[in-house]
Amino acid sequence: MFSGKKSRLVVSVLLSGVLSLVCATSHAGRSVRSDASDNAFEFLGGFWGTDEQQFGGPGFAGRTEFKLNLGNASGARFYTVCMSEDGFIRFVTTDTCTDADYALPPTRPYVAVFATDLDSLATGFGSLIRTRGFVDTKKEYRLPQAVPAMRFWWSGVTLAGDLGNNAFDVQIVLLDRSKGTNNGDFDIEFNYGNGSGEPVPPVAAQGNTNAAGFRGFKLGPTTRGPTPGPFGPFDTDGAPIRFCFRAGKLATCN
Repeated sequence: MFSGKKSRLVVSVLLSGVLSLVCATSHAGRSVRSDASDNAFEFLGGFWGTDEQQFGGPGFAGRTEFKLNLGNASGARFYTVCMSEDGFIRFVTTDTCTDADYALPPTRPYVAVFATDLDSLATGFGSLIRTRGFVDTKKEYRLPQAVPAMRFWWSGVTLAGDLGNNAFDVQIVLLDRSKGTNNGDFDIEFNYGNGSGEPVPPVAAQGNTNAAGFRGFKLGPTTRGPTPGPFGPFDTDGAPIRFCFRAGKLATCN
């Protein structure tokens, strides 16, 4: 499935995090934040372990770290998650992902943070990063309160065809809300920006047709979006965009 594609995997250890995660289904948003200091959890509420990092497309695959109930006949189960270079993740029940699983437009079931033709090599630094860790959503941050989380990070990517190399960051974070029961309850969070106060994609790139990316998801019978971008600007204290699934249905976040 990777024929004709040049990619390399880099394994690194990062202590990264995101700001406190506040329930929201509005258009509010928060800048992507990462931190390599030992006290990242104390200030950011997130603790992340070993990253898998890839430069170039079409994307890469791995198993979900906890069960998800997407509201279909499968109930709560583990999935193979296909992280596309083009701003979305797709869930499949096979062990591997095909080229079609990474291709635009995404097909159900998927979660898109900014689905469009992205390039993770244009600046030489852009990459796809998949991480597992723990997140506490409420201050004061304490590890016993933290829940398992998966982070899918498009770091320093650009719009395909953007000769100005206007790089930006977007993330999807999935949080385990099963409370140890493996019932498949989870949250989706969308994070945008790198703290510069610019929308995603950068304003300078708005002449590019690939700036018409979208956010949304199709999971089982539940659909939200597509909501067209750009998204932002967001400051470093903004709330994330969050959606909460309980027993396979979209519910009020609390």
